[in-house]
Amino acid sequence: MFDNRVPAVSFCKQLLASAALVVAGGTAVAQTAPAAAPAQAREPALTREQVDALLATPDKVTFIDVRRADEIAASGSVPVYLNIQISELDRFLNYIPRDRQIVTISNHAGRAGRAVELLRKQGFNVAGAFGVEDYVAKGGTLYGKKVVTPAIPGVVAADTRVQVVREGFEGTEGPIALADGSLLFTENRADRIVKIGADGTPSTYLEKTGGANALALNAKGELLAVQTAPSGIAVLQPKAKVLAANYEGKPLNRPNDFAVARSGDIYFSDPGANAAAGAQGAPPKPGFYWLDRRGKLHLVAEDIRRPNGVALSPDEKTVYVANTAGESLIAFAVKPDGSLGERHDFAKLAGFKQEGNSASSGADGITVDEAGRVYVATNAGIEVFSPEGQPLGAIALPKKPQNLAFAGKDRSQLYAVGRGSVFRIATETHGVARPGK
Repeated sequence: MFDNRVPAVSFCKQLLASAALVVAGGTAVAQTAPAAAPAQAREPALTREQVDALLATPDKVTFIDVRRADEIAASGSVPVYLNIQISELDRFLNYIPRDRQIVTISNHAGRAGRAVELLRKQGFNVAGAFGVEDYVAKGGTLYGKKVVTPAIPGVVAADTRVQVVREGFEGTEGPIALADGSLLFTENRADRIVKIGADGTPSTYLEKTGGANALALNAKGELLAVQTAPSGIAVLQPKAKVLAANYEGKPLNRPNDFAVARSGDIYFSDPGANAAAGAQGAPPKPGFYWLDRRGKLHLVAEDIRRPNGVALSPDEKTVYVANTAGESLIAFAVKPDGSLGERHDFAKLAGFKQEGNSASSGADGITVDEAGRVYVATNAGIEVFSPEGQPLGAIALPKKPQNLAFAGKDRSQLYAVGRGSVFRIATETHGVARPGK
């Protein structure tokens, strides 16, 4: 089922090969040609909705990106395209299919608009032009953009490539590392767990997961999941069993993420759910819970507006909780018996935005490295903090990350999942070598 999830660059090469067009990333002439001055498109540029509709029919449309290769690398493009500079169009007309609609691409639709005029004069069926800058500003998604990291001492070297492992999944959440260095994550909208091998090859690990959202391993080697259909905390393998499904006689709302300690204590978030249409009263309250090693469930906090990601420090003396609606990452002290003590705001999140009555940091999944640094998926990307909560830097990604995990044979590869994609970053540190999460 995953054979069609080929990285965008591979799609591009396949299309070029089938068209016998030797213009991958621009010809030598195109590489040295000066950038054209900004210009107004000759006709209204295609809207984001029109572009998305055309992208949904790849068998009927050919996209031609008229920008230089360095421009495409800087901002990305559509998944499959021909890269031909305007000055080269006449030379390669025979390689452009006449049985498809043509869409031209530039930064602001100026050059692309001129390409539309040239191609129409040659009798091509041209749907129109669009600019990638405007398309992205309206919420469109591009592919193939070269994304690199800033320098964060001890974490990543400057200009480390953010690699796109795979895209096109039906939801991506809850990543964890296996002992062999491979990665598991939930494809939550498809109700399955996917495994990414060391070579980046995906395979289905488990179907019908009960709506698993987050995963963890306990000290016994059992695979645990936060489930949403029905809601609860459960063991999936080797023998399925429910660990918690209600609190004080009432079912849990919609648990989201958790952390499992070596002791067997489990800490999980339940951000609640929106009230169903026509339902009476307020929606269920969000909560942060402790499922103790004896199997008893305790409500720790119900004043966290949107509890989300959860992670333990390497020594398991602190548990971190993300508040998607808040400005700060929260930390609780863990007592020897597993109960939680002092609570404080651990770090301020750069991804926090206040717009009118709406406030959000986008804080989601959390992971830690062996040095105790804390990594949080937010609106700003991956925010990194010292063990004391001092900001160390942020790594921007092509898409907003939803959860994080260290994996690979030595746990030096930082994986980020979100919006149907899996990204990987080579780091200078290592994740914590322990079961759990």
